[in-house]
Amino acid sequence: MVQFTKSTMSQRAPSTNNNITSSPETYTFLLGELRTAFSSDPPSPESASPAGDLDDAQLSANSTEGPVVGFGLGGEHGERRFQEKAKRRASVPVRLEKIRGREKYRLVIDDELRKLLAGGDGVSGGKRKKKFNDLVFTKRFTVFDHRSPEAASSTFRGFYTVFWWLTPPPGIHITKKLTSNRVSVVILILKLAATSYKEHGRLFGIDILSIMFNPDNLIDCLLVDATMFWGSTLWCVPLQKAIAKGRLSWERTGWMLQMVWEAAYLGVVIEYTLWRDWPWIQTVFIVLHCLASLMKQHSYAFYNGHLSGVYKRLQSLERKLEELRALDTSEPNARHLVRAGSVDSGVDTRAGSEEKEELGSAQVEDFEKAIMEEVAACDGELSSHVEGGDGPEVVYPQNLTWWNYFEYIHFPTVVYELAYPRTTSINWRYVVEKITATFGVLGVMIVVSQHLILPVVLQTHALRLLPLSSRLQAFPYIILDLVFPFMLEYLMVWYLIWELILNVLAELTFFADHGFYGPWWNSATWATFARDWNTPVHNFLHRHVYHSCISSWHVSRGTATVITFLLSALVHELVMWSLFKRLRGYLFVMMMLQIPLVKASRTGWLKGRETLGNVLFWLGVYTTPSLLCSLYLVV
Repeated sequence: MVQFTKSTMSQRAPSTNNNITSSPETYTFLLGELRTAFSSDPPSPESASPAGDLDDAQLSANSTEGPVVGFGLGGEHGERRFQEKAKRRASVPVRLEKIRGREKYRLVIDDELRKLLAGGDGVSGGKRKKKFNDLVFTKRFTVFDHRSPEAASSTFRGFYTVFWWLTPPPGIHITKKLTSNRVSVVILILKLAATSYKEHGRLFGIDILSIMFNPDNLIDCLLVDATMFWGSTLWCVPLQKAIAKGRLSWERTGWMLQMVWEAAYLGVVIEYTLWRDWPWIQTVFIVLHCLASLMKQHSYAFYNGHLSGVYKRLQSLERKLEELRALDTSEPNARHLVRAGSVDSGVDTRAGSEEKEELGSAQVEDFEKAIMEEVAACDGELSSHVEGGDGPEVVYPQNLTWWNYFEYIHFPTVVYELAYPRTTSINWRYVVEKITATFGVLGVMIVVSQHLILPVVLQTHALRLLPLSSRLQAFPYIILDLVFPFMLEYLMVWYLIWELILNVLAELTFFADHGFYGPWWNSATWATFARDWNTPVHNFLHRHVYHSCISSWHVSRGTATVITFLLSALVHELVMWSLFKRLRGYLFVMMMLQIPLVKASRTGWLKGRETLGNVLFWLGVYTTPSLLCSLYLVV
């Protein structure tokens, strides 16, 4: 405990710190000329507190009882020897506050140090809660990758074989032994080729490719994509370098500049695609790549912007730690002297006042302990963490290099981390296999679109000349005609992007985490589907939208969920608008309907009924794509 006489404290001048309001029950002191004689054993975690409570009875009302006693030892002789050797030091302000409704006082550290410690979201058990601690990248394979141990040991290989025989798949294979999928694709292609030859006298027609792709715009499209993708480096890296050097503040202006840049970036790209009036394939490619690049930039900027605040807090804490450690430890049993009205404290005292109070070394050790814990937590957040410890350690701000950003934008992820798990070599046989499968799936998609979707689309164009009532009568038949081919295209697009393209990018960039999707086909709720269908985008929304809404706007989890779905739905509707050049909002409404569906899945009627939930899920997957396409084409 620290003991002070009330009469002595009443003679203190009020602090000039604007953050401290003096009152008859609040007494402010400055740890100014602090000297310590020895370093005792580190305090226990229970004692590592920046404040200590004092009983009112311990505050003696008699100022003539002699020198007050602090934490330290040594008595009057030690105090006299200490005063003889004391030299002026930088002050560390503390204040003594009376606890309301109790006859106790609390010794409180200065506001600056308190804010620094509080800025770390608290220290609990030696561990500080990080803002971006929701993701852990690790080495793994996708489910349909033949290198996956789960796929190789699956006991349902025969069922997969039967399924792919009965329902022609988009080239999916579970293990090396499962080749029937390729045979079934061949059967589908042969059937469509025979039908085309019988009706039109040719094996395949590629009319749809000429409608959806214009080779004359290929060079223009690639140049725009290269400028859009690599050109972002010229903004993101210099901005973060300026913030790290203290030329800009992320909390004040940095994040606003980044948001303005992102809005301009997206607006210019979308406007350019509308002005060029490209066909579907080139428009979709540019718009989707623009959105992926935008998410990468946002994650890079906001993650490093957060780390810049942690870095500044670390520097301030280290300066405070140096002030505490700049104490003379040459004298044993010394007590810490609190000098009121020191010149460097900014506190005015009466002329000739030589009043001094003593503060024990245990209190200073508590301060140092708390600061050291927060320094260690900041160091941990500013350094890389890769499961398994593979690769060199990356520390902020050393990560703010041109190569680090250039490498990151080529990784198959839209969430930035200081370091990722990496592989040591490229399996070129695997790359060739995936690239070959990519062109094979594209070929199947073109054939399905040409022979099963294009005829229905042309029929809808003729229907648009009819009254709305006539169109609505034909609407159910249009949906039924499109259910099966759209389901195939839906699965093939997913397999093309998340199994083939992303795996190729991961292999070429030595990226070891191939967790691009989960077993979404087993989903019993739409919440599970949203998490497992597209893991990279889900991770981005979970970190930078859902958690950011909770931490920055202090909204509830339910509100954060609604905001997350709302943003995702708006982006999806933006893609549809760039394709159809018309704003209808059908996809937006369908995506927002997932919220009540998620709520319904948690009711007693569906909760725990996995099979029923999975049946309803697949019913929605089968009907929704064809329903949406019919709405955009007919209504």
